[in-house]
Amino acid sequence: MEPSRRDAELPEYALIERQEMLRGIGYGDEALRRIQVGVANTWGEINPAAVHLNRVTQAVKAGVWAAGGTPREFVVSSVCTSMAGDDRFLLPYRDVVAAYIETVAAANLFDAMVFVPVCDDVIPGHLMAAARLDLPSVVVTGGYMTLNRWDGRPVDPLQVAAGHFMDYQEGRIDAGEFGEIENRGCAGGGACPVMGTANTMAALAEALGMSLPGNATTPGADSRLLRIGFEAGHMAVELHRHGITPSRIMTPGAFENAVRVLMAVGGSTNGVLHLQAIASELGLEIRPRTFNQLSAETPLICDIAPSGSGCNYLADLDQAGGIQAVMQELSPLLHTDVLTVTGKLLAHNLQAARVRDRNVIRPLDEPLAAEGGLHFLSGSLAPKGALVKTSAVPKPLVRHRGPARIFATEEHACEALAAGALLPGDVVVVRYAGPKGDPGMRLLQRFLWQLAARGLHDRVAFVTDGRISGTNKGCAITQVDPEAAEGGPLSIVRDGDVIAIDIPARTLELEVPVEEVARRIGAWQPPAPRARKGYLSVYARLAKSANSGAA
Repeated sequence: MEPSRRDAELPEYALIERQEMLRGIGYGDEALRRIQVGVANTWGEINPAAVHLNRVTQAVKAGVWAAGGTPREFVVSSVCTSMAGDDRFLLPYRDVVAAYIETVAAANLFDAMVFVPVCDDVIPGHLMAAARLDLPSVVVTGGYMTLNRWDGRPVDPLQVAAGHFMDYQEGRIDAGEFGEIENRGCAGGGACPVMGTANTMAALAEALGMSLPGNATTPGADSRLLRIGFEAGHMAVELHRHGITPSRIMTPGAFENAVRVLMAVGGSTNGVLHLQAIASELGLEIRPRTFNQLSAETPLICDIAPSGSGCNYLADLDQAGGIQAVMQELSPLLHTDVLTVTGKLLAHNLQAARVRDRNVIRPLDEPLAAEGGLHFLSGSLAPKGALVKTSAVPKPLVRHRGPARIFATEEHACEALAAGALLPGDVVVVRYAGPKGDPGMRLLQRFLWQLAARGLHDRVAFVTDGRISGTNKGCAITQVDPEAAEGGPLSIVRDGDVIAIDIPARTLELEVPVEEVARRIGAWQPPAPRARKGYLSVYARLAKSANSGAA
């Protein structure tokens, strides 16, 4: 028996009132008889990755109509983490979006949902909303932009400011050449085409079973994405008919699958806290030790930038078979009996998957690395853990001891780098950048981009209680917990103190005598709050630690 509509229990007078308002929008009797499917569109003119999503959303709505539902579109524009602005708001945006979608869906008594998100903190916000609402739902991630070319080489949009601008400043290219690169740098219509946070989260949406097979590696400009959108709209109605909701799909087994995919593709460190936040909406907990355990059991098998050779992009992964092919290769390690938004088990979906390029997706027994791409470290500098993207760490820094260089902000660290004030062996520390201290836990990505552009990413390490971008490479230890604002050991590190990083041993140590550490902590005073009003002040009071999802 098909589930009833959510407005079926309204008193007759209330139902008449509701239908009258819907007629005012333009819906006729046929539309009012159907189930109501909310369609969350993240189109807007504030993010180049989202400029094509109106077309995708139209395809979704066509699929809903064709399947017998009535689509009800609303817009919550996505944000771009690479567009310099007040980056403190980007992670809190995730939680605002989840709450906004919950509010719109609940207030309007939607029967099912289709989510059309793109970009870093946007996709997890929509997945959190899907988990919280627990209505039949499908996620359509917005793809990635194609790469333009200049002088025979692809132009990475993230390297225009970090690399090409430096080439121009230092005279390796002239103003005309730099102008040509600027004009080609950002094609728009999808996320940046590397395994950064946006594409990591698209991959995890597919790995969780919440998006259709093939979605994560479909380019934003490809008509395949429109067909996926149509099918997603159709499937939302079908899932409603069969009573299949996100809590039946995003099970503990599905989350383990997603963690293994995260490790196998060398995904973003931000995938960890986002998965934790999504799981918490379902009453589940993924602890740091679980990530380490699954990473130890799951080899890194994808050669996709910024991990591996750095030569392959998302289009290469698409041509190699996409996330379904990755999961097919991982299938001996996965729970293949989990349900997906196809209405079928993962095992059924994977029957059609094939690996088409072994240079991009390696065999399990011939991986890029024997263990996954992410690990939690612990030690005297991070008693509750710190996260590192092992797959992006250069070999010279896998084990490293060096003097701390303390900076109050990322901008100050960038100024020191530009002035030539950083030396090989230094360990740059940017602190008070965590969920409560910043507040908001901005992405400290630009220092690492500039470090790599200067060829120093294999000689200078980086430690922070903040976040980094999934596009960064280098020895970057992030999410140090407890954060400095809560009086963690990071708060009392001084210039010249030796920090020891040992990634194989999973340790992060401050080589300062215990007695001196205790003396400094005893004298430490918490800084004045950086946000005294507005949403960030609320976030600072309520946010969990980074290693618990920062929700």
